[in-house]
Amino acid sequence: VEVDIGDTLQPNEYIGMCRREIMDKFLRDRAISYGAEAVQGLVTSIDVPADHRSNENSRYTLHYQEYAEGTSAGVPKTMDVDLIVGADGANSRVAKAMDAGEYNFAIAFQERIKISEEKMQFYEEMAEMYVGDDVSPDFYGWVFPKYDHVGVG
Repeated sequence: VEVDIGDTLQPNEYIGMCRREIMDKFLRDRAISYGAEAVQGLVTSIDVPADHRSNENSRYTLHYQEYAEGTSAGVPKTMDVDLIVGADGANSRVAKAMDAGEYNFAIAFQERIKISEEKMQFYEEMAEMYVGDDVSPDFYGWVFPKYDHVGVG
């Protein structure tokens, strides 16, 4: 089955794709510019206040290992916070630590493939998705163009 998504998009709509390592850095830098404190750490547990659903002034306690540049051993620390943003991926340690609940997820593999500029031009206005049991019984295959390569999964 082939669907030309371009025929369904309005002139002011688009399908955006990004390279996570660049997007993540941009978001971190922007948060820091707005006053966030950057910590190089690994969350180990979260104390969720009993009244967190009814009291907007509740504070969570993060337990984490803080890592200094060039070290492989973390130092145990805690931090009290008003809000938690778990932006650590599909198998989020943060979501598990704060008992965010069950959610459906799929595991996918992607390879980044560097192709010639000529072949990259083919993907200037296109991304490919393949659906069907011959590709995957419960997911899809793809070729997504990135800045200088394609992601194939």
